[in-house]
Amino acid sequence: MKKVLLSIAALFTVATYASAQETGFGFGPKVGINLSNQTLLDGDYKTGLTAGVFADYRFSNLFALSADVLYSRQGTKGEGVKVKTDNLNIPILANFYLVKGLAVKAGIQPGFLLKAKNNDVDVKAAYKKADVAVPVGVSYLFNCGLILDARYNIGLTSLAKDKDIVTRNSVFAVTAGWRF
Repeated sequence: MKKVLLSIAALFTVATYASAQETGFGFGPKVGINLSNQTLLDGDYKTGLTAGVFADYRFSNLFALSADVLYSRQGTKGEGVKVKTDNLNIPILANFYLVKGLAVKAGIQPGFLLKAKNNDVDVKAAYKKADVAVPVGVSYLFNCGLILDARYNIGLTSLAKDKDIVTRNSVFAVTAGWRF
């Protein structure tokens, strides 16, 4: 019992020290869910998984830059359509801290298509290999190192290779992470 209590106290001390730093480098894992749609298809939002890692650098109590590497299951669903895409997204964000722990964020996100299926039929050839979005959102960093993040990714580039079809990703994501 004594070892368990000492281990918990040590973990709490390390977590408190790691999150008490107001400036400097941090990193950690994150996982969450997203709701996605492709704008032209008029479908319903599809729920998917998002997971990966992030790194950030706090320049001051008010400003930080962060970057994530995230796997994201996206797509859309509707009448006769059930598009599932697997993507590798790399959001690069400026974080502005309004009060301790609470940040608004915005940036740029290149995304890379890994796989695309419509009703279990491979349709990757109809999609471009990469797209660009503008992520905007908010996050809150708790004293223990837990980060809750909510953001909306506004698709800027068309996903389809066919120039006559203009469809963009529209993704809302909520994640939880741990900052070390």
